[in-house]
Amino acid sequence: MQQTAIKSGASGGYLLRGLHTLFSEIDWWLVAATGFLLFVGKITLEQQGSSFHSKQFEFCIAGTLAAILFWRVPYLFWTHKIILPLLYIANLGLLIAVMVKGHAALGAQRWLALGPITLQPSEIAKLVIIFTLSRWLSKYPIRSFQDCFKALAIIVLPAILVFKQPDLGTSLTFGAVYFGSIFWAGAGLTDILVLLSPLISLILNALNEQWWLMFCGALAVWLLVGWRRRDWKIVVRLLLVVAIIGVNLGAGVARPHLWGVLKEYQQKRLTSFLNPYSDPRGSGYHILQSLIAIGSGGVQGTGLGKGNQSQGEFIPEKHTDFIFSVVGEELGFKYTALIVLAYCIICMRAVMIAYQAREEPTGSIMAIAIMCMFLFHVFLNIGMTMGIMPVAGVPLPFLSYGGTALIIDMSAIGILNSIRAINPPPRKDVWK
Repeated sequence: MQQTAIKSGASGGYLLRGLHTLFSEIDWWLVAATGFLLFVGKITLEQQGSSFHSKQFEFCIAGTLAAILFWRVPYLFWTHKIILPLLYIANLGLLIAVMVKGHAALGAQRWLALGPITLQPSEIAKLVIIFTLSRWLSKYPIRSFQDCFKALAIIVLPAILVFKQPDLGTSLTFGAVYFGSIFWAGAGLTDILVLLSPLISLILNALNEQWWLMFCGALAVWLLVGWRRRDWKIVVRLLLVVAIIGVNLGAGVARPHLWGVLKEYQQKRLTSFLNPYSDPRGSGYHILQSLIAIGSGGVQGTGLGKGNQSQGEFIPEKHTDFIFSVVGEELGFKYTALIVLAYCIICMRAVMIAYQAREEPTGSIMAIAIMCMFLFHVFLNIGMTMGIMPVAGVPLPFLSYGGTALIIDMSAIGILNSIRAINPPPRKDVWK
């Protein structure tokens, strides 16, 4: 009897130690911030007089299971030399299938029906791009400016396919993930400025041609003075600077023609935020109604289900793109501030996990790429509801209605926990 009791006590001790080890792998700050955002999204959707909240609850369950899966499966599995090419090719196949047999809504063809399941492959592409970039940059870190273009080739084809849907917001998300990843892998700030300079020239040329020319001149001086002085001789440097400035001048000259590539509604979205009052019933309507809603909410909010703008159907796409406006009106500044704080916690924890995993480049770059994905989505979505960013159709993570987007976001949280589990923080009792 005594031996049985001892064995029972020992097995109980092993179980408790196992549970302690299991739960110590979880980043509870990430879990708490994500849970709060899911809760706010659920109660907000529930008061909008639709069935979205019940479906979102089902998506939350599926997302939780996905988060657990990606947490328990080591993140290096997804970047294995056999698994990763299959994921990349399958993702391209889904993106092409959307263009051929996809479901269209609101002028965009982004959804693909596979039996009873409807997927948005552009959302899945975010994770696949993150896996591919982290694998590539861990093997071939940025040692020279040319290395930036090798990594850029990874996102070009998926970005083009997504842009053709059209889905400008997700295409830009690929860019944010790319720039964050190459910076963490060794690219300098000037390298990133050079890569972004044609886009900057396009914007400045549209606003003021003098600003554009001044930017090109300042860029040429800066590149001659401080850009990779140890890498190239003066002749090579001069040729590169001439080529880069030529590309920037060409971008400015070609701007009117490039502008025509965008759909008409995309053009209006990109310009209406500068002066929404110029077309208050057309392209500026979304932003103006959002500003009225957020402003009328004040500090305390009008109360769930009591917002004039949201309940009066003045806010467009209030369950997806403009859900932050609904929260601002009905729950007020106190909740919007907490939402921003929750996103800050998620991004800060992702950076800390990336730093902890710095000895394992794949996981470190993956964590930074996930942080960039979340940060870009939050900045663009909240910015457009406040009239400081163009309306780009980007969902707000964990709050906006949408199955594929929510499951992918939850999966990203699971991946961060997997990276943390394999690259744990140092124990406090061994700190010096």
